[in-house]
Amino acid sequence: MKIAIIGGTGNIGKGFAVRWGSKHEIIVGSRDKQRAENKALEYANLLKDRNMDALITGNTNLGAASEAEVIILAVRYSKVESIIEQLKPVLDRKIIVSVVVPMEKNQCTILPDSDSIQIEATSREDFKADYFCYMTPKLGSAAEEIDAMLPEGIELVSAFHNVPAAKLANLDLDLDYDIGVCGNYMRSKEIVFDLVRDIPNMRPIDVGPLETSSMIEALTPLVINIAIRNQKKDIGIKFVD
Repeated sequence: MKIAIIGGTGNIGKGFAVRWGSKHEIIVGSRDKQRAENKALEYANLLKDRNMDALITGNTNLGAASEAEVIILAVRYSKVESIIEQLKPVLDRKIIVSVVVPMEKNQCTILPDSDSIQIEATSREDFKADYFCYMTPKLGSAAEEIDAMLPEGIELVSAFHNVPAAKLANLDLDLDYDIGVCGNYMRSKEIVFDLVRDIPNMRPIDVGPLETSSMIEALTPLVINIAIRNQKKDIGIKFVD
C-alpha cells in the first residue's frame, strides 16, 4: 500500500515511516521537498541498519498525497485548513487518516498548602506549573472539522492520537497500546485497523463514528498531563477487560 505522511518530517511522522516502512511504500511529505527527501533517506537507513528492506521516498506534501492511496495527516491543528486546501485537487478516492489534536499549554499555580494562599505574587512564580487542555473545535472535534473541509465522497478516519511519538520511532520498543479508531465507513476503518496491527502488539479499538473523535482526541492532553504530574514518560492508552 502507498502511504503518504503529510508532516512526515516531524516526530510522529518519523514513527509512522519506520514502523510501516518495511511493509508498505512510504512517501514522506513536507513543504520542502529536499527536507522530505533527506528525512526519507534517514528513515530508510534506520531500517537498512536492521537488515530490513524499506521503500521510503520524500516529496512535497502535494506530491506525496498525489501518489498515495492512504494519507496520514500528521500536522498541527493550526495548519490543517491551509494544507487541506492545498491537497484538495489530488484527494479523489483517497483515504485520509487524521491524527490531529487541538490542544494548548496553560499554566497554573500549585501551592504547597492552604497557608500559602497569601504568598506574594513574586514568590508565586516558584509554584507555576504547565498543563495541557483540549481546545474543542466549533464542530466538536478536529476530525469533524477536517471532514467538513474535504471534497464530498472522501473517507476520513480518526486514529493514532494517543501513541507517544518518541516510542513510536524507537524500533527497540514493543508498543503495547490500544489505538482508538473513529470513522463513518467500515471499509476505510478496516484498512486503518490493519495499519494498527502492522505495528507489533498494538491493537485497534473501534470507538464509533467520526463524531466520537473528540473523546479520543481529548485523551492526548490527559495522558500528557498524567505523565508530567507523575514523573512518567511517553505513556499511552490500554483498555483492560
